Amino acid sequence: MTTQTESISYDVLVIGAGPSGLATAIAATRAGARVLVLERHQGTSTFPKATGVRPRTMEILRSWGLEQEVQAGGADLRLAAALSATLADRQQQDFSLGIPQPETLAALSPSVTAISPQDHLEPVLLAHLRSLGGAVRFHTELVELDQHDGGVSVRVRAVDDGAEERIEARYVVGADGGGSTVRRATGINEHQLGSEGEHLAVLFHGAVEERIRGHRYGLHIVTTPESGVFVPSGTPGRWVYDREWSADRDAQGVPTVEDHQAAIRMAAGMPDLDPEIVGVFRWTFGAAVAERMQNGRVFLVGDAAHRTTPRGATGMNTGIADGHNLGWKLGWVVRGWADEALLDSYGPERHPVGLRNALSSLEASDGGKPEDLAHDFGVVYPVPSGDAPAAQEYALPGAVTGARAPHAWVERDGRRVSLLDLYGNRLVLVTGRGGDAWRRAADELAGHGFPVAAAQLGHDLADPRGTAAGAYDLGDGSAVLVRPDGHIAWRADALPTLPLTDLAAAVHAALGWVPSNAPLGASR
Repeated sequence: MTTQTESISYDVLVIGAGPSGLATAIAATRAGARVLVLERHQGTSTFPKATGVRPRTMEILRSWGLEQEVQAGGADLRLAAALSATLADRQQQDFSLGIPQPETLAALSPSVTAISPQDHLEPVLLAHLRSLGGAVRFHTELVELDQHDGGVSVRVRAVDDGAEERIEARYVVGADGGGSTVRRATGINEHQLGSEGEHLAVLFHGAVEERIRGHRYGLHIVTTPESGVFVPSGTPGRWVYDREWSADRDAQGVPTVEDHQAAIRMAAGMPDLDPEIVGVFRWTFGAAVAERMQNGRVFLVGDAAHRTTPRGATGMNTGIADGHNLGWKLGWVVRGWADEALLDSYGPERHPVGLRNALSSLEASDGGKPEDLAHDFGVVYPVPSGDAPAAQEYALPGAVTGARAPHAWVERDGRRVSLLDLYGNRLVLVTGRGGDAWRRAADELAGHGFPVAAAQLGHDLADPRGTAAGAYDLGDGSAVLVRPDGHIAWRADALPTLPLTDLAAAVHAALGWVPSNAPLGASR
């Protein structure tokens, strides 16, 4: 028998505690929102699932102080794939996975790719969210969702005993995967983009490393007796074996533990291997995209909005970037720093990225192409405070409006930091050496309560080699305004007659304010 309890109110209710949902909750909580996450499972994932954490995602985790903790759960692997008849075969052909290599990244980012399984990443994110004061309830499922003028009313049910309660939230985020209940309840359609069939993945422990020669690769693709993939997943001896699984095989009955062990031995070319089967996970190798990512006060992130294939390791990373984009906007709207109109930018900014990544994941490629970097550093948003250039396909745009702000090493208080380390809690105005007037304008706006701070080269930051000035194309009178998610909201290439007026207009636009309701009545 169910019971109805008194409604409980939150600023943001996130449905789903996977990487996308936890990232959204972290970003929103750090930005000042009161957040609750609900998850129908008993806890975080017990299966590795996604393992490739791309450089841009590692930059986001770095901004939250989690980079090293995520890397600690990873494996020392060669960031490539190996193709061979069996896992034990010494004759291997290797090719790119579409993941930027460390030597390529050195000039572009303070971070590198991590091969860290999802069942390690999720507990790291969960612990961080709870340390910030965010709340998470497991074994709780969504039953009903109803939007109204002041927010969203949600009815949820405890999986254990069926007890129900109603929760009121200003906003709801659906992070509940490809079969999203939130998406269906909100009336958002999903478009299937393509499928390459069903797969069956088996997590096992086995003494594999001592029997293979050379490096452990990110993927080991085998062709005998059938095509399959071995994926090292965290600690040595922990692997996933994945293969296609057709409906015809379903008709033959559910495979036993002995069946899985025999298949692993044969594909590994190790007849005496004794694999311990830990778990089995069935999934669809396909891509889909929701027709939109917002319906009123309800938003979609991750697989609920766009599902990719594993190619290029973009799926989980795209979802985390969704949450990073949406979270700060929700938090700043809740605390009154931004106008609610700012939330309307989420879909136009993230939907094209999700669609592009979903479509590209359907294309078989040997990687090693310019788009490998563009997945991380080539995204350009159509931000409202400036005319962002049309993104050149796979070209890294530099410090243009809408782009991810470039990385450059500088010194602050005698310590070497990346410019990316400055972003996250405020709008940051990065200025050239002659930017005294810009700095004074930023200080004046901050004094009026605007979330903006100045970072002037030659004043706040030492840039002895001019690396930062070059990366941001900063002359003495130019300035670049960077959002909390590290994307450029606006830039000025010369010092205007009234820098305060211009900067105030740019800040208002970046925060979604329009002239009729802009604080301080700044002219546009």
